[in-house]
Amino acid sequence: MLTAILVDDDYPVIRYLSQAVPWSELGIELIGCYYSGLEAWEKAQQSPPDLIITDIGMPKMNGLEMLELFRAVQPEIRAIILSCHNEFKYAQQALKLNVGEYILKESLDIEQLQQAIRTLVAEVGLNRQQHTEMLVYKQKQSQNRAALKEKFLKDTLYQSWDKGAWIEQARSNGIMIHAKNYIPLVIVIDRPEEASRVRRMSEYTISFAVENIMQEVLEADHSLFISRYSHKEIVILFCSDQPSKDHQAIYHSIQNAASAVQKYLKLSVSCLFGAEARSPEEIRGTLQRMLREKIQRFYLPAAGIHRFEEVCFSGEDIYAEYGTLYAVINDDIALNRNTELRVHVKEWREWVASQKFHPNEVKECVLRLLMDLQMKTKQLLQSPLPITEEKLFSVVGDIETLEHLEQWLVQYLEELARKISMFSIKSKRSEVIKAQQFVISHVTEKITLEDMAGRLNLNASYFSRLFKRETNQNFIEYVNMLKLQKAKELLNQSEKTVEEISEYLGYANKSYFIKLFKREMGMRPSEYATWH
Repeated sequence: MLTAILVDDDYPVIRYLSQAVPWSELGIELIGCYYSGLEAWEKAQQSPPDLIITDIGMPKMNGLEMLELFRAVQPEIRAIILSCHNEFKYAQQALKLNVGEYILKESLDIEQLQQAIRTLVAEVGLNRQQHTEMLVYKQKQSQNRAALKEKFLKDTLYQSWDKGAWIEQARSNGIMIHAKNYIPLVIVIDRPEEASRVRRMSEYTISFAVENIMQEVLEADHSLFISRYSHKEIVILFCSDQPSKDHQAIYHSIQNAASAVQKYLKLSVSCLFGAEARSPEEIRGTLQRMLREKIQRFYLPAAGIHRFEEVCFSGEDIYAEYGTLYAVINDDIALNRNTELRVHVKEWREWVASQKFHPNEVKECVLRLLMDLQMKTKQLLQSPLPITEEKLFSVVGDIETLEHLEQWLVQYLEELARKISMFSIKSKRSEVIKAQQFVISHVTEKITLEDMAGRLNLNASYFSRLFKRETNQNFIEYVNMLKLQKAKELLNQSEKTVEEISEYLGYANKSYFIKLFKREMGMRPSEYATWH
């Protein structure tokens, strides 16, 4: 339904027209009646109507002046003038403003007005239909064009061509790529899954929008071919007769295009320059490596422009520092120390980057860390796992850069720390919370009920009753539970003997430690170590 407003300083005219015209039957919603052009402009400019029925002579702003203002913000607006002026100059001005009908009030007939409105409604409907058809046509044309480009890219990647036949194949598809040399680029959309979720657009739509923005910016100064390879990757071939001279200009153009994507879509892209090529075979070899070997991008920071280079990954053991990593992360999580947690994850990421371990090894190490921490969460605090093992493998496996992995890992560990904090510290009493935190961070020391009570300036008997009431667990039972959890970690991850572990955890009597362990686990520590 279209919208309309009435504008006339003659109140009886406004009242008569608002009641006499069957607006709904004509497909019109009357959304306002105003008594001057200025009032109509001030109140309706934010949401202009489709149709204005107005007088000309009004105080402060006449009807023609008002129509000029409305047309400036909505050129398609329609108008009917009801006027007492039978002068040519007014009719001439009305024609310039594309007024649909000029009716003199002295000869106003309601049927004539209704017919004028019907004519305008039909014209608007026809124009909108034509506009919609044009949009559909352009969309289909764009989709067909995109399909042709994607097919040509796949042909380039997977077929052998001599240069002449390749150029002719491109030309037959409306693609002009005749040049001595070509500079290949791969544009990678950073984290398209997140962008899709935040912007509520499909990944296909996002990649389509990125391609269009980059093409619009780049083709103004360069001869090029651009096409999507996947919802994450876009391929560009710059045509160049002087690559050494053109590189700098292309680099700056890519910076501008990436900035445009950031400005209009609020997402970042990473750009990888490949080696210059003279033939389809060289292009194919370069692009196949750039597109297939995604692990080569693992150590590149996002939202940057890089030259694609194959990385020689380290053969060193990434687990050499695993025990230390687990210990510090475990303590940070146990004490909910987010600042220290971020620092330790960053230090580990920097070490990994300096060593250049294979990305699969890095992900496997992260998965082992997470599974060990989740197992502790489940066994120690009887809380559900934050993410299932299958989901963890899927999420970590899909992460493509070390930078993203670090950010995701910090978020995950902070959430895990929050959950552990929630489940482990159920008391609202500060004395109990302080006692739990002390035990978590001093689990390798000898801790007695009397010592803990003294630290809190409490009577030992009172502290024992308070801890039991608040946690439904004796204090010494809580201490032993944490120590045995630590013992299992040491048996799994260190070469320490049972006697060394017993002493390390503050047990003066090895037999007592073995007895506690067997009561908890159903087997001796030596059997547990062999079994695991």
